[in-house]
Amino acid sequence: MSIIISALSPRQIAGLSTTAIASLSTTSVGALSTSQVAALAATQVNALVSTDLQYLVTTQIQALSPSVISHLLTLQIQNFLDTQIAELTATQVGVLTATELGALSSTELQAFTTTQANALTSTQLRGLTTTVLGNFTTTQIGALSTAQVQGLTTTQLNAVSATVLDAIDVTKLSTTQLKGLTTTSIGQLTETQVGALTSAEVALLSTNQIGVLTSTEVQAFTTTQANALTATQLGGLTTALGNFSTAQIGALSTTQLQGLTTSGLNALSAGALDAIDAGRPTAADDERDLDRSMPPQRGAPV
Repeated sequence: MSIIISALSPRQIAGLSTTAIASLSTTSVGALSTSQVAALAATQVNALVSTDLQYLVTTQIQALSPSVISHLLTLQIQNFLDTQIAELTATQVGVLTATELGALSSTELQAFTTTQANALTSTQLRGLTTTVLGNFTTTQIGALSTAQVQGLTTTQLNAVSATVLDAIDVTKLSTTQLKGLTTTSIGQLTETQVGALTSAEVALLSTNQIGVLTSTEVQAFTTTQANALTATQLGGLTTALGNFSTAQIGALSTTQLQGLTTSGLNALSAGALDAIDAGRPTAADDERDLDRSMPPQRGAPV
């Protein structure tokens, strides 16, 4: 049969019925030339016994058209060997549907090279469940481009495991994504990720998000990051202010210090209070100055 198959032209291969294709032996499937494989239609490939696909070698797999790849049956995808998945071209990976990607095992997904992982579109990534996202390696997640990371929904980001979230380059997150992270997700970020936030990103954090950062994470802020905090952000912090280091508090600008409330000041350590320049008044200082400037009420001690 393999001799007969090898004698057929690509055009004749394309004319074979699905019944004829389904009757091919594994030897015949393995004997198909790349030009013959390239001539196969999606319906013909779907007619192949799933295990027959395991006999396709690299050149044959890479000869399958994008149209065929995007129409593979779930069982066929599942029967591909890990080594065969790793042989898919970037173009072929780019046309896999969310259903097909979901059918791949964690081992098969982890067989993706960085080039293959980078070929996934934002649409493909957006369609993945958090379980499937969790099957990628941290290296693959970390290598995702800005466009790919921003293709993920806020729901996905808040639902993935800490392992996946910790592998994401937070500087690639969009404004919407960063602001949409729950306090639980923010609390799962590593010190390295917090330290990598740009000044613009730090300025986007809500007081609730800042409030769940650990003292180690807050103290990982550089002076530039700390100076990016607005008076409004600082004014919304109370006990969380106690997580800032003496150096960070001492580097705050007059405008930032004036955003501090009495409750916030009370949360600061003695060292942090000493670090505040006496010449830079806070909102709490203004309150005290106002009290001193008001005339005493009748009957009140002077």
